[in-house]
Amino acid sequence: MQSGRLSGVDIFEETDRFRVVVELPGVQKDDISVDLQRTTLDIVAHAGAQRYYRHIDLGIPVRGEPVISGNNGIFDIILGKV
Repeated sequence: MQSGRLSGVDIFEETDRFRVVVELPGVQKDDISVDLQRTTLDIVAHAGAQRYYRHIDLGIPVRGEPVISGNNGIFDIILGKV
């Protein structure tokens, strides 16, 4: 299995939330896993033999369940701020 760090990640800080946009070629929504720990977000995704990983320190506490949407290899992850 090949492993790679996500390179296409954009983070947008909005008034009450963060919007994280990730590029994951060949990945389906069900193949993405996110782990949220107070101020950090870990993203893991699988597409065949390819595995993607990214650890992001947001610097601000976030809350609730992350909401993932998107298709065609581009996904939005929405995180509420505390």
